[in-house]
Amino acid sequence: MNIFYYDVAVNLPIRQCFTYKSITSIKKGSRVVVPFGKKTIVGIVVRKIAKPNSFNKSGAIKEIISTNEQFVCFDKSIFNTILWASDYYHHPIGEVIFSFIPTVLRNPGNKIIAPTSEISTYKLNEDDKSFNLTKEQEINLTKLKKIKGFKPSLIYGVTGSGKTEIYLRLAEEIVKENKAILILVPEINLTPQLVSRFQNRFNGDIGVYHSRMTPGQRLKVWLRSKFGEIKIVIGTRSSVLMPLKNIGAIIVDEEHDQSYKQSEGFKFSGRDLAIKRAQLENIPVYLGSATPSLQTLKLVKEKKYKKFDLLRRVDGKKPPKLIPLDITNSPLVGGIALETMSIIGSTIKKGEQVLIFINRRGFAPLYECDDCGWVASCPECESNLVFHKSKNRLICHKCESAYALNKNCPDCNSSKLNMYGSGTERVEDVLKSAFSNVPIIRVDHDTTKLKGSIEAIYEKVHSSNEAILVGTQMLSKGHDFPRVTLCIILNADNGLISPEINALEKISQQLIQVSGRAGRNNNLAKVIIQTRYPDDINLKQIKTGDYRLVADQCLKVNKELNMPPYSSICILRAVSPNTISSSKFLDRTQLALSNKKGISTIGPLPSIPFKTKGNVRNHLIIKSPSKTYLNRVLKFLTKEFVSWPETKKVKWSYDLDPYDMS
Repeated sequence: MNIFYYDVAVNLPIRQCFTYKSITSIKKGSRVVVPFGKKTIVGIVVRKIAKPNSFNKSGAIKEIISTNEQFVCFDKSIFNTILWASDYYHHPIGEVIFSFIPTVLRNPGNKIIAPTSEISTYKLNEDDKSFNLTKEQEINLTKLKKIKGFKPSLIYGVTGSGKTEIYLRLAEEIVKENKAILILVPEINLTPQLVSRFQNRFNGDIGVYHSRMTPGQRLKVWLRSKFGEIKIVIGTRSSVLMPLKNIGAIIVDEEHDQSYKQSEGFKFSGRDLAIKRAQLENIPVYLGSATPSLQTLKLVKEKKYKKFDLLRRVDGKKPPKLIPLDITNSPLVGGIALETMSIIGSTIKKGEQVLIFINRRGFAPLYECDDCGWVASCPECESNLVFHKSKNRLICHKCESAYALNKNCPDCNSSKLNMYGSGTERVEDVLKSAFSNVPIIRVDHDTTKLKGSIEAIYEKVHSSNEAILVGTQMLSKGHDFPRVTLCIILNADNGLISPEINALEKISQQLIQVSGRAGRNNNLAKVIIQTRYPDDINLKQIKTGDYRLVADQCLKVNKELNMPPYSSICILRAVSPNTISSSKFLDRTQLALSNKKGISTIGPLPSIPFKTKGNVRNHLIIKSPSKTYLNRVLKFLTKEFVSWPETKKVKWSYDLDPYDMS
């Protein structure tokens, strides 16, 4: 009787596979049920091995309990993408694999990988495309359709230039070839609008995949994709390795967006993983943005990516003017200057809509004692608590813990407790008082988390004449609000004076994206930026509305300073119950790197926030001239950590290509 041995990955933060045996031959990528300690769990076969090299205490190799599925989880190209991701991000292989498997398939049960027999056919709705493309769209679409194989393309289109129509026409070509296409968006709230556009164009099922869907819904889309029953899937970063049968292309919309980077657990970039997948599948990948990332623009300059420009809006209108409004000596009501309030009133009188951007949710970010300076903070996270009027609670935005308001200061017993600063709720309150007959529509995490909420918001916006939208950064991305003629940006100064390395890239992208929501059908649209730094050199560049000027300046400065994208950075983060343990671990790491040529470090530094969920956080920034060399150094460190006593007292993780440096 033949006995086969396999390395099996399990869904645990363990940097190794476990060897099991079976009397049947099993394909790589298969889902198997295995004994693990006293439990029975699901594992994924990573490789077949000739000789076992992993034993339990008794020296016996445990046997795989069952493997009765006909189909593997992932085909070769996706499986190789997963192996690459585990290696590149230095993350346990089991957690990487299970990140892309529907939750109902992660545990033993009666769910199996099999077709659903719900096959969708696609017929083009010609009425939906009964309009002419602009000359720019026609020229670029002709070139884009000719791309075969892996050739990354940047569709650099200003807001309102018709990038979505390009996506629709590319999808049409792919489906005609009986192939599938994956379209990635950075935010869940962007899916309804894009799905609606695709449903209007294609008479057939459009797959949708994101974390707010039920486990059953996600499984169904995953299975229908795998067996070729649907050919168009729109999803967030979790769908990047959707097992689409005969995939023909990947589109990454708003490729610059920070939401493509996962900040907890397996810290991967959905955009970068999409590019790697396209390379291994040998298919085109299209990156769309009005404000491309510096990394992408550098690769364009190096001729590794091809750029296709859409620099004019499809309606022929000019982009809105960006106007800095000096509020240094202006009284503010809920964060809004009186002059700004007057401009809002004038816009509303014309029956038009206003969008107000403040990247802070809740009512007030500071609850403070006027006598002694005590500030309400989360005892677990040491993060300031934010007052949410709708819940009448102080809420921690790190761990979401909620607390009742103190009637007296816990330090000095004073009753002089007041709220300071503004969030979306306070701005909404101020506007309701000033414009009682105008719909005030708030768009933030609190108003969009329920199923169907974002669709209801869209309906209200599009069915209203005059209206005021108030929202956080989720309001700045990709939305089409044709009646918005005025944008107000309330807290831009936070980004202008930020010490972060990539602060200028972030704030310029954010301001230009917000401004893009205005004036899609109006030449007189404008964007008001409230600021105390109207003469800031960076703001003067941003207000031109030409992102290329800002990006070129950022690239020039970063090249001189040898900062990303001209170098590679990893943040090594250490979390522990006390500062001493994490500091000792990072100090020893810095010492181990001190003789590595070309490696420089910054820190150890306290992370922001320093404390979260009862643990303190410190980090070390590791910089290298190249990704390849940094990868080798991190592998060296990972091996070193195994024997260090300091490692046992911390939970450590790598963050490659970090978006936030704190």
